[in-house]
Amino acid sequence: MSSIELITRDVYLRHTAGDGSTSVREHRVWDADRFIAAQVAEAARLASAARDQDEPAAFRVEQITADQYRNERKAR
Repeated sequence: MSSIELITRDVYLRHTAGDGSTSVREHRVWDADRFIAAQVAEAARLASAARDQDEPAAFRVEQITADQYRNERKAR
């Protein structure tokens, strides 16, 4: 009997809300490239919808390092 081993990776992202405020988050994912692309696409969709309604549209997602994540978490 063989076992299936799930291979995951920790990904650190800085999320920017429409008003420009930021938060950092850690995500455990199977496919980092696909996950990041989906997060970036969602931020772009939110920004487009906000622009259509004349609201702040600073939505953004960017990958950061584990050290950046830890430093920003400490600073809060």
